[in-house]
Amino acid sequence: MKDEKTKIKQEQLIQMVSSFCDEKLDDEYKLLSIRLVEKMGRKHDVPFKRGKLEIWASAVIYALGQINFLFDKDFEPYVAPDEICDYFETKKSTVSYKAKKIREMFSLNHFDKEFSTADLMTITPSLGIDEDSGFIIPTLDDDKFYDEVYNLFEDGKIDEALSKLDTVSDDNPEYGRALFYKAMISSATGDDESAQDLFTQALNAEFGDELDVPDVDIDHGDSDELFSAGIFWYNMDDFEEAIKFFDASLKLKPDDTETLYYMSLSLANLDKFKKALKVIDKAIKIDSNDGRFWNDRGNFLTRLNHIDKAEKSFNKALKLNPSDSIIWANKGFLYLENEKYDKSFECYQKACELSPDNIHPIIGKINVCIACGDLNMAQKCLDEASKIDCGDVEYLSSAAQLAMNKKDFEKSIEYWNKCIEIDDENPMFWVYKAFNYGLWGKEDKFEECLDKALEIDPGVMYIIEELIGEDNAIPE
Repeated sequence: MKDEKTKIKQEQLIQMVSSFCDEKLDDEYKLLSIRLVEKMGRKHDVPFKRGKLEIWASAVIYALGQINFLFDKDFEPYVAPDEICDYFETKKSTVSYKAKKIREMFSLNHFDKEFSTADLMTITPSLGIDEDSGFIIPTLDDDKFYDEVYNLFEDGKIDEALSKLDTVSDDNPEYGRALFYKAMISSATGDDESAQDLFTQALNAEFGDELDVPDVDIDHGDSDELFSAGIFWYNMDDFEEAIKFFDASLKLKPDDTETLYYMSLSLANLDKFKKALKVIDKAIKIDSNDGRFWNDRGNFLTRLNHIDKAEKSFNKALKLNPSDSIIWANKGFLYLENEKYDKSFECYQKACELSPDNIHPIIGKINVCIACGDLNMAQKCLDEASKIDCGDVEYLSSAAQLAMNKKDFEKSIEYWNKCIEIDDENPMFWVYKAFNYGLWGKEDKFEECLDKALEIDPGVMYIIEELIGEDNAIPE
């Protein structure tokens, strides 16, 4: 049974998703959103007990959108992912991650029997869904071929089932249906990447031009169509695929600033900041009055450690958009990274004044105070942040850092454990937890947490080496 606080959170979450659907979508999405929230609420460990409700509301709609082609302009209704995040004032990267967790939590895929829209289910071939396995099966009793495929799958003979489906050639009227089966088998066996590709092929084999899935039968002579395909893959977080279409679009329309903008963001998401800077500079030459361009130019330069140039870019962005709290916060981060703590605090304070309900600039102030050793002010800012959302992962990590700096290692580890409850696949949470154990002198726990961090991402070894080198209290 849920406690009273969790019940209240569930009602608040339902109200939030309902309001969005009333304004932006329709009654069907509203019903599906409420149903998904209620299903989350029935779990033993209710996910939304922790974390900011705005993030969970965004993630619920985002997850439903991903399995129902909400982000494809050829479907109705259509809403872009950024529109969801802007509505709830959430970060797309955080929402995308939470949506993935929700999909994994309930094994949500395209044509899900419980959470698909009626329109989507009408385009599904004549297939049913097995109640126990969730596997798509034929609705015709005398369809022996697909009965045999399903039986092979049910018996665990995956390779045999796929081999049988491979005998259906692309000139066979049943080719699309065979691809749907292969997609579901791939999904059921955990190969999501192949499953998505097979779904795309199957949809186009079945419906051709009736269902326009980007990068299949696309008009490569139409820059707008190429740009739309790029946006589709950008919204799906497949930045490499997005870049292919943006690049093709720019060859036809090289001075299109919107394409250049999203091309630069895609490159930045792949950590290709030099290339991203080159692209955004071209956009600025064409239109120097778009504050977004200058802001992101500042972000790219920050990552490249070009301090003076980044500062000038943020100043230009603020001249165009002086009330944009995000730009002030980004400028604050630049100063923090370069140990200009007074300037950093001032920028974060300005961002807080412009967006008093946003926890992230306050977190920035906490990080500044910790960095310059003013732990009393850091605690005051932490108390301020707790009034907004003490379950936010950034709040928890900042609280852990502050406790560590106060040498309260036990309390710090408690906070890192809460971070890990939210995201146990973040290697840095395990690294910092290990760091605490090392300073505390608990070598076994130190090694255990390091092993977990390296299991998740071996690439964090260089960070571990830096931390060990910084403090002799950490066992080597």
